[in-house]
Amino acid sequence: MAGESDSLKNWATVVPLVIAALGFVWGVYQYFQGQKVRAEQVKLDQDREAVQRRIEARRPFLEKQLALYTEATHAAATIATSTDATAIGTAQTRFRELYWGELALVEDSPVEQAMMAFGSGLDQGAGQSELQQLSLKLAVACRDSLAVSWGASDWQSHYAKPVEDRSQRAR
Repeated sequence: MAGESDSLKNWATVVPLVIAALGFVWGVYQYFQGQKVRAEQVKLDQDREAVQRRIEARRPFLEKQLALYTEATHAAATIATSTDATAIGTAQTRFRELYWGELALVEDSPVEQAMMAFGSGLDQGAGQSELQQLSLKLAVACRDSLAVSWGASDWQSHYAKPVEDRSQRAR
């Protein structure tokens, strides 16, 4: 019996120490996990702020790009769809101004190519149907460029293949 009593005393002494040690280890683990989670959150916040600062720093460029792309697509659409000779003439003048000037400040390569294609169509006397297709391709190129510039992939064009001829669609 004395041996059993000593064994129980030993267990009675060891078990609380083991439990205390496990509790301490668990607390240390929890502390470091909390630190890790907080560090990850701080990193996410810093990354989010960096993106915002980058957008804010680029805002004047982005707004100018949006305005000029809007003007270019409007001029091209007017040329391609209007029956008013005065409106077409005004739009052609503005298109050429953008083509040879301001747009070069902000356009990327796909927009440049679309502008060149539309300009070539004008120079070669393309018909209204062809100009409509070229105008639409310019608008899609501008949309995709803006999606990249603004970092908004949901703006990306939904056209996975060449733009269909809208005149063939049932209205």
